[in-house]
Amino acid sequence: MAPHPEALAAGWEERSWERPQGPFRYVVAGSGPTLVLCHGFIGSAENFESWVARLSRRRRLVIPDLPGFGGSAPLPGPHRSRDLGVEVRALLDHLGVVDFEVGGLCLGSTVALEVAAGDPSRVRGLLLHTPLLAPQLVTTSFRAQVAVFTAPGVFAAVKGIGRWRRLADLYRRVMVEGTGEVDRRSAEVNFANQLRADPRAAREWLRDGVATDFRRLLAGLRPPAAVLAAADDRLLRVDRLSAFCAGLERVSLRLLPAAGHGWSPEFMLRQVEVLEEVLG
Repeated sequence: MAPHPEALAAGWEERSWERPQGPFRYVVAGSGPTLVLCHGFIGSAENFESWVARLSRRRRLVIPDLPGFGGSAPLPGPHRSRDLGVEVRALLDHLGVVDFEVGGLCLGSTVALEVAAGDPSRVRGLLLHTPLLAPQLVTTSFRAQVAVFTAPGVFAAVKGIGRWRRLADLYRRVMVEGTGEVDRRSAEVNFANQLRADPRAAREWLRDGVATDFRRLLAGLRPPAAVLAAADDRLLRVDRLSAFCAGLERVSLRLLPAAGHGWSPEFMLRQVEVLEEVLG
């Protein structure tokens, strides 16, 4: 899929690092302090297209396709959040990045936290968008979906059904986004990513990310952290997320008064405005 024209105009540049297991695709744009962005479940760098034009004015963006997703080859071993975090740090070492901010979108927040935990002295800040920080902070309905969909013998069938565009869009709209208005470009990107994601990588990362408690990890990090979420997100227990963040002095929570999981045009615009405020 060709990059969005606005992202290209902002300096969107695709690169690939050849490794023993295969290519590790990543995108760079902008200049200034480095901000690393980790996409969400079955995602790719294209998930951040709507962020690039404005954030690249303030930061040098490094946006990898995590191993097993987008244009990056899967790992020979497991795809837990910790394993993916190790790979992102290896990429930063390869690029000679000394210090950085790191952000994550949804399940990508678990990878961002693992990146930071692996070498906290290099991290200047964290940016976590709708983070799945612990099973207790995720809705019961979503955890039940994950348990069913990733059960042995079931995930292959789910992956096959996911190749039906209308069904995939309907599921996201009803069960995840919670809104009747869907950004068309985001829908196209999500479906393209769904088709090329490695099934083993997807299953392993989802099961690990939803089952692991990352709250202690976040609480133990020194850099400031900004957390963004929709006030009525369908995956998060926003009340519990708010209570947890309120107990951490270094963590600021921004709740956006919008439905869904970040897919409507209005929410996408508002979240970029908030991100600009956070980055300064």
